[in-house]
Amino acid sequence: MKRIVINKPLVLSEAQRVYGSIDINEEVLGQIMQYATIEKAKKHEIILNAGEVSDFFGFVLKGMVQTYYYKNNKLITDYFASEGYGFFEVNSFITGEPSQSFIEALEPTVYAKIPKEKFVELADSDLKIDSLHRRIMRHAVKTSSDRLNSILHETAEQKYANLEHRIPGLTSRVSAINIASYIGVTQETLCRIKSKQGMFI
Repeated sequence: MKRIVINKPLVLSEAQRVYGSIDINEEVLGQIMQYATIEKAKKHEIILNAGEVSDFFGFVLKGMVQTYYYKNNKLITDYFASEGYGFFEVNSFITGEPSQSFIEALEPTVYAKIPKEKFVELADSDLKIDSLHRRIMRHAVKTSSDRLNSILHETAEQKYANLEHRIPGLTSRVSAINIASYIGVTQETLCRIKSKQGMFI
């Protein structure tokens, strides 16, 4: 099996882009990565099943994942993560209870998998890692809150534009059904939005 070499400067740069200015250098990153495993997931492979505990923090090195659940047999996407983004099922990660959501790779994906227990231990012993840990948790909560506010208060066009702004290129990498379920519109409405922009599904 080919060993994957972690480009630490790139990882730090991507983390800064997503989570803002953080006082983490390559040495501190090395402390975190010593407990990480590098995992590969095939397209449409389930990384976390509903009913399992989300007891790890994932960081996408290459690819795309989504978190979703089913309501009345309808798929509802509530999070996307591409290169530089972390992922976990928020409620399960915080409470330790089984997840009601799935995490699935939408593309062939490579990610760093860090056990929650080890990440918390490092955060308890190092102020810089603690700052990163708290920033990641705030980002996760804010992302969920922003999505809910978007669904409640924005037009379909605004929802679509904001999604593309948050993760540039996402709308060309993810299927229409997943995009529509994330922003809370029908596929027909999404088709009209993209057609107005001279784009095609």
